[in-house]
Amino acid sequence: MSPPEAPWPGRVDPDGASGPEPGAAPGRAGDVTVIVVAAGRGERFGPTPKVLAPLGTGAATVLSTALAAICRAPSVAGVVLVVGDAVRPAAEELVAGDDWGVPVRIVAGGGRRQDSTLAGLLATPAGHDVVVIHDGARPLVTPDLVEACVAAARRDGAAIAAVPVHDTLKRVDLALAIVETVSRDGLWAAQTPQAFRRDLLLRAMTGPEFAGDYTDEAGLFETLGWPVAVVPGAATNLKITRPDDLVLAAALMAHVPLAPGSATPSTGEALAR
Repeated sequence: MSPPEAPWPGRVDPDGASGPEPGAAPGRAGDVTVIVVAAGRGERFGPTPKVLAPLGTGAATVLSTALAAICRAPSVAGVVLVVGDAVRPAAEELVAGDDWGVPVRIVAGGGRRQDSTLAGLLATPAGHDVVVIHDGARPLVTPDLVEACVAAARRDGAAIAAVPVHDTLKRVDLALAIVETVSRDGLWAAQTPQAFRRDLLLRAMTGPEFAGDYTDEAGLFETLGWPVAVVPGAATNLKITRPDDLVLAAALMAHVPLAPGSATPSTGEALAR
C-alpha cells in the first residue's frame, strides 16, 4: 500500500510543514514539483548554515539564488523546501518576503539526506508527474538545466545532471600517500538537479532498499537496477562546501553572467576543461 499523501493546507501542519498547495501558478501549466534539500549541517563550511551565506554584494544568499532560478523553470508548479531547525526561521522569512511565482512550502528535514528527501517527496501532490530534487547548496543552477532534466525523466524515468571528470584522480591512503591513479574514463561527477517520475521515486523510497545509505537518489535507483539518464550539467553549477566556494560562485556571477535559462554557458565549458 502506498503511503498517504501529505496535506497541503495554507497553514502550519502538526508535523511542522507550512505553505499552500502547489497547484499550477496563474499563467503556468506545470506538473513538476522541485524538492530543494537544505537540511544538512554543513560541518565543513563553518558555524553559519551554508545555504544562508551571502552570495555577492547584494542581499542574495546561496538558497535564495537557487530558489529564484528554480522558480523560473516553466514546468515547475511548486517547490517543497526541506530545512533543518537552524535554517527554518530564515527560510520562512525568505519565502514570505517575496513572490516566487509558484507556491513554496517548507517541511522539516530528517536525520539523513535521503530522509529529508523522503519528507519532501511525501509533501508533493500525486497529480505532479515528475519530481526534481535539488541541493540548496548549488546556487547557480539554471532554469534550462531543470527543464533538461525534467524532459529526460519523462522519457527515461530518471535523469541527473552531471559533468565529465577532467582532473587526474588519485586514490590516497590514511597516511596521505598515493595508492594508485584511477582511470577517469567514463567517470562523470554527479550534480543536481536530479529528476524522477514521481511514482517510481515513491516506490523506490518506500521499499526495503531505502534502509541503505545513499548520497543521492540516483544511487538508490542503481541499487534497484533501474536506468538513470545523464544530462550534461555545467562547471558553473558548483556546490558550496567550503567558504572558498562562495568566492568562486560570486566571481562567476559577476564575471561569467549566466544568460536567462542558460544551462551550459560557453565560459562554463571552458572552466570544465
